[in-house]
Amino acid sequence: MTQSIPARLTPAEGRKFAFTLMAAFGVLAGVGWWRGSARGALVFGAIAGAFALGGLLVPGRLGPVYRAWMGFALALSKVTTPIFMGIVYFLVITPIAVIRRAVGGNPLRAQRGASGWVDRHQAPRGDLTRQF
Repeated sequence: MTQSIPARLTPAEGRKFAFTLMAAFGVLAGVGWWRGSARGALVFGAIAGAFALGGLLVPGRLGPVYRAWMGFALALSKVTTPIFMGIVYFLVITPIAVIRRAVGGNPLRAQRGASGWVDRHQAPRGDLTRQF
């Protein structure tokens, strides 16, 4: 899946991007303040304020910041997605398969024998009309 990051942002897209990051960094500032970290709250609050000003004053000029942020997000997803999928596979899918195997469940109905053929009944002619 390849998506290109747009070279320019419309003012509406720039405002949406800026206000989203302003809210996210504002929440981080609030968490820092709540936990008693004045320095963390100040840093995240300043970043939130910078995004608020950028979104209000020059939303169309946030293209380079947007491209950098999306590039970082893409690089981060290349690392975290395989880790997350591996965790899901080994902690969810594999135990279910082991339990089904132990209990005797066989979703494919594959039986050991001379043939893998499954007999089917002959469909009546009425079932074949107006299929779609």
